[in-house]
Amino acid sequence: MGELALVADIGRQSVRFGLTGGDAGLEPRDVRRFLVSEHPTFTSALVDYLTAVNLREERLPSVLAVAGAARGDLINLTGSRWYISLAGVEAVLRVPPRALNECAANALALTLLPASALTPLHGPAPRAVEPGGNYVVIGTGTGLGVAALISAGDRIVPVQSEAGHMSFAATTPDERKFADFCARKGLTLDVELLLSAPGLLLAYEALSDGQKLARPEDVTRGIGRDPAATAAVRMFTEHLGSFAGDLAMAFGAWDGVFFTGAIARALLPQLSDPGFRRRMESKAAFRRQLSEVPAALVNRNDLELLGAAAALGNA
Repeated sequence: MGELALVADIGRQSVRFGLTGGDAGLEPRDVRRFLVSEHPTFTSALVDYLTAVNLREERLPSVLAVAGAARGDLINLTGSRWYISLAGVEAVLRVPPRALNECAANALALTLLPASALTPLHGPAPRAVEPGGNYVVIGTGTGLGVAALISAGDRIVPVQSEAGHMSFAATTPDERKFADFCARKGLTLDVELLLSAPGLLLAYEALSDGQKLARPEDVTRGIGRDPAATAAVRMFTEHLGSFAGDLAMAFGAWDGVFFTGAIARALLPQLSDPGFRRRMESKAAFRRQLSEVPAALVNRNDLELLGAAAALGNA
């Protein structure tokens, strides 16, 4: 299973560290969480973790799953006062670290998940994620993350992206109402503006003529009772279907589309509705090919550390 290594899930408000490899296998263990508010720097939290697990003096390979674009030596974290210096991490661990976007880590985690971790959606049943296939992963939460897994010989390679910031294209009356509402507020229209937790609240505000709710759960709880909530959730899930079809074509992900994140899990009944699948397949030239693409919801919320561990085995 390889040598002992460190994995990290570095978010906006906290970081989780764990150990992987060695005789115990890839499944992350000795997982501990540290708050950004309690440490001046990322390396301060890292040193505290290594001290706690009695590995302060060890040489450790590592993979860091970061909430941001993993480019260059200095990595800025979206919405956080921390930044990551890979040279600084190397000075602590004595081995150059590897960094990847958290969505790419989510994607790689699929290579280690059992079939029981997947809930099939309408359409063909999901297939195992393995070399030879191409896949795309869409994560809905505080933002919208997208990554692909592309086969290269006997390996499967994660492709990081910022596809969530692609332009929003309105095609239904409600989507046009949403787009006009956002334009009046001076907001830049991208897909994430709708397909995220803040986007669900914004969708409700747009379709209720200005009424506001405090939490995304307030919108989902109103399904079937509140016409604006019902319409907002329908618009959200159907546009997610359309976006998924676009991404399947963009990445050649004919072997599977997977959805992760708290919002997707909360909307499982709506994602299982034929209207979601209809929008996913509604591409004139590739309707038949898209009808053969499996879609599934990932029903776990611990993918970042598992994906970082998978990256070590996929090097």
